[in-house]
Amino acid sequence: MPLLAQIESLSAASTSGELLDLSAVVMLLCAFACLGSKLFDRYVTYYALQSIVLAVAAAVVAQALDQPDLWVLAIATLLIKGIAIPLATRRFLLERLELRRDVAMSTGLSTSLILGAALTAFAYLAIRPGTLPHALVASAVVPISTAIILLGGLCMVVRRHTIAQLIGWLILENGVFLGAITLTATFPFIVEAGVFLDLVAAVLIMLTFVSGIAHRLATASAPELMGLKH
Repeated sequence: MPLLAQIESLSAASTSGELLDLSAVVMLLCAFACLGSKLFDRYVTYYALQSIVLAVAAAVVAQALDQPDLWVLAIATLLIKGIAIPLATRRFLLERLELRRDVAMSTGLSTSLILGAALTAFAYLAIRPGTLPHALVASAVVPISTAIILLGGLCMVVRRHTIAQLIGWLILENGVFLGAITLTATFPFIVEAGVFLDLVAAVLIMLTFVSGIAHRLATASAPELMGLKH
């Protein structure tokens, strides 16, 4: 497909552009939903939904640009981010550590949502769709991806529990991917960035699991420790 036709296929007026805009909006709503919740299980659910929508966005770009490599990225995003990470987080962290409600927050939910709305407005003011080159990308995707990155960072700041901060990091990563698959057609760059961020996320999950074990041992009584011998 000629370069000009590829560019026009992702413009805001095209069907692919509209689907990409819609996917970005749903991802932004998932970030807000995570920011406005106190339940660990919902954190993971909203992240999983956001990742599935991200996979759809990658598939839309792959179809518009006619790039098989991006189809591989879309499938990998669905399997790893949409299914594997949420299932592993639930099984190895939430269930084993018996986490239900997040009470370790530096601000209230209302304050968090107000700050999130302010950051979203800032993203639109800093990167207005009208300032982008005409017909380059779907008009709303770039500022929305920037807003998702900021909201992920906000989740990491206002939440004090390691699991909640981990989900905030993963949301931030999804924002980076959304902008990357929209603005670049260089698959190696996306792979390098994604592998790095996913490795960091994997290390964080391991550290969280180990810290949970250490906390259990530190708070265990002597009879409980003696019972481990049997």
